Amino acid sequence: MKKIISLCMILSFFVSCAFSTTLKSDEELKKMDSITFVKEMGNGINLGNTMEATNNWLGFNANPEQYELAWGQPITIQPYFDAYKEAGFDSVRIPVAWTNTMDWRNGDFEINKDYLERVATVVQYALDADLYVIINDHWDYGWWGLFGHDQKTAYKIFDAIWDTVGTYFKDYSPRLVFEAGNEEWGDRFNDKVDGKSGKLGIGAQYKLITTLAQRFVDKIRAQGGNNTDRFLLIPGYSTDIDKTVSPNYVMPEDKTNKIQKLLISVHYYTPSTYCILSEDASWGKCKTNWGNAAEKQELDKYFKKMQKFTDQGYGVIVGEYGVAQIKKNGKWVKKDGMETWLGCVLEACDKYNYSPFLWDCNTFFLKKRDTTGKIIGFEDKSIADVYKK
Repeated sequence: MKKIISLCMILSFFVSCAFSTTLKSDEELKKMDSITFVKEMGNGINLGNTMEATNNWLGFNANPEQYELAWGQPITIQPYFDAYKEAGFDSVRIPVAWTNTMDWRNGDFEINKDYLERVATVVQYALDADLYVIINDHWDYGWWGLFGHDQKTAYKIFDAIWDTVGTYFKDYSPRLVFEAGNEEWGDRFNDKVDGKSGKLGIGAQYKLITTLAQRFVDKIRAQGGNNTDRFLLIPGYSTDIDKTVSPNYVMPEDKTNKIQKLLISVHYYTPSTYCILSEDASWGKCKTNWGNAAEKQELDKYFKKMQKFTDQGYGVIVGEYGVAQIKKNGKWVKKDGMETWLGCVLEACDKYNYSPFLWDCNTFFLKKRDTTGKIIGFEDKSIADVYKK
């Protein structure tokens, strides 16, 4: 889900969500459990619509930067991450589409080396800015729908991605987290791929998540290096809180580590008519305001549910959150109560010890350069000052 966040919001609510103060060494992180690690990850932001941009028209052997530009984002450079850090962010999530250069329909399951190295360059930008980093496999042409009707091919793609990516990054800092998937783990296993849709029942989808998660953990651990005890992020069912707290959702085992090194990821776009819709749709009427007492209580209730996992020792990541804008008089404007909604999300993350990642596609935190090459960042200096630690 690609959400557009207004630049014209009051960010005083965000101040409380930067937990981390001093960057921990790699050795300290190796001795750390996932609950404590989440505190270090603090306040995060997504590098949205960038490395996960997918482009059928480019083929499988284009210059890596062509894929990166395909959804309208600028070429990623080191100063963007320096600006994140300066603004008060502790972490960045870098969604990735690995099958951009994988012609799996013709039996080619190899990720182009140049593409892999470009992702690695972007990861290193973030690490050099002293940020914690998450990389995943993010929608990625929706190939995940193959699990509903062609699991043999689906497993080949899954294995090819994490055999390659895991091995390539195995000696990178423990500040790099691998996220096994995204919102596709769940209902979207039945998505249509090449004209075919899956027919997995809800029970089969939960079991498949358990199987995939265990396969992912075992694979990464066997690669050695820092992957032996790297923090691994497991997607919830469709990253939906209610479906993830179901007793049918089972976290994988990590027999390699006595210290808990597994994290769990959910997203928060509730109510969906407020957070997702920019106009009325067939499934709902666009909600343009938020913030009464009942709505605030509902938000807190949702976040509290994930304590089921922190009580078991798993760190919780809110991998995406945000509110869509609406159009008035031909211009995009923020919805009423947007600042309140965002503030309540971050206050809940403080309260329950989760790490939140704002979904951003160069609309909230500007990533562009003026004639001097300077990053614009937050448009208003007073807003930028709010985010500084």
